[in-house]
Formats: sequence, C-alpha cells, structure tokens
Amino acid sequence: MLHEKIARRRRSVAREVGQKRLKVVGLIAALVVFSIGGFFVAHSPLISARHIEIRGARHTSAAEILSVSGLFTHPPLIDINIGVDEQAIERLAWVKTAVVTVSFPSTVEVRVRERLAVAAVASKGGGYALLDPSGEVLSRIDQRPTSVVAILGVTDVPRPGRLIPLADRGLVTTAASVPTDLVGRISDIRRTSGDGIVIVMRNAPEAIFGSTANLHEKFVALATVLSDVALGGVRSIDLRAPSNPVLTP
Repeated sequence: MLHEKIARRRRSVAREVGQKRLKVVGLIAALVVFSIGGFFVAHSPLISARHIEIRGARHTSAAEILSVSGLFTHPPLIDINIGVDEQAIERLAWVKTAVVTVSFPSTVEVRVRERLAVAAVASKGGGYALLDPSGEVLSRIDQRPTSVVAILGVTDVPRPGRLIPLADRGLVTTAASVPTDLVGRISDIRRTSGDGIVIVMRNAPEAIFGSTANLHEKFVALATVLSDVALGGVRSIDLRAPSNPVLTP
C-alpha cells in the first residue's frame, strides 16, 4: 500500500510539473507572437507618416523639406528620428529653425521658422542674391526686389547657405537697421574709400554713416533731417556724429 501511495504521489507531482512547463511554454509563445505582431504593426502603413503637415514655410518648398528629412518615403512613425530630421531641415538656406512633431497613428507636423531677407546684392552671373542679417545668402532671384535695400561692393557672393565675406557684412548690418519707411527712399548702400558706409538716397542727398556704430541714432537723425530740413543744393549729410549732422553743399 505504501508503495502504491508513493507511486501515485510521484505521478501527481510529475503531472503538476508538466502542466507548469506547458504554461511557461505557452506564455513564452504568446509573448513571441505578440512581439512579432507588434513589430509588424509598428512598421505597417497603418502607423506611418501618411499625413505630413508643413507650416511656416513661405520660401522653402515642401518638396525640399520632404527630401532632406526623408519624410517623402512616408516612413513608419517609430523609425522617425526627430532630432536628425530637424537638423537636416535647418540646413536648408531659408530655414532658421524647424520643429518636427509626431502624432500617432499617422501624422507628422513640420513647423518651420524662416530667415528674414534684409538686403539684396547683384550677382556676377546676373540677378540678385537675398541676404539675411548675418550675411548668409538665402536664394537668388532674377529681378531686384523692392522690399529690401540693395547693397553694392560685395567682393564675393557665394551660393545659398553660405556667408558673404566678413569684410562686407557691415553693409548687411546697415541694411538690416533701415527703418521700414526709409526702404523705398534708398537707392543703395555702399562703401567708399573716403567716407566708409554711404547711404545713396533717391531724390535726396547721400548720407555718410562711416561705420556701423550707432546705426539707430544715425537713421533717426537721417529721418529727422529729411523731414525737417530744406535740402535744396545739399550734396551730402554727414551723420558720423548723429547728434550733430553736417550738411555739405
């Protein structure tokens, strides 16, 4: 009898061990199936960049943004590297900052802040290059624009995304400081050997600025002279000391 009880106990223990093993194997199998299924779902068209919204881009085309970021392939959202994509978009000439946001299951938003054009410079091959306040070339256009001031005397105009020579950036700095109401009255900004930076006006005397020091004060003084002083017979307005403008016949 004792031997039979021991044998039955052994069989019972063996069954329990077997059942536990089956449960563990079943759990592992379920996890594997779930993981594989999750992988395929995450990389399926259902959870991919099917809807791409681009905001804030006026001078940068959607095609450029999609191309440099790789979003034109509508990748799975899980594969999108936001930081890498933002850096790639910010390398485009007009783009100052880019923010990429992913929203499951299928939306990617690209929000762009573009650079501001403040000056135009004639290109050797024809047309004009638009420059931002730092002197970076943004793009090339065929006609001289009316919305920004033209600068003369830039020694080299590189391709978009590059900076003009350091020695010429004072002209851009001056152009960036021009008050909006004076833009249309200025023919160009140039550097001369004797007077430094000179503002050539339309239907008014030229304004001698000399350097980029105290640009705000110089433009305030220029606007005041233009509005309050009879300038018949005056050839130039020396504003190197803006508190004491000197009119030269």
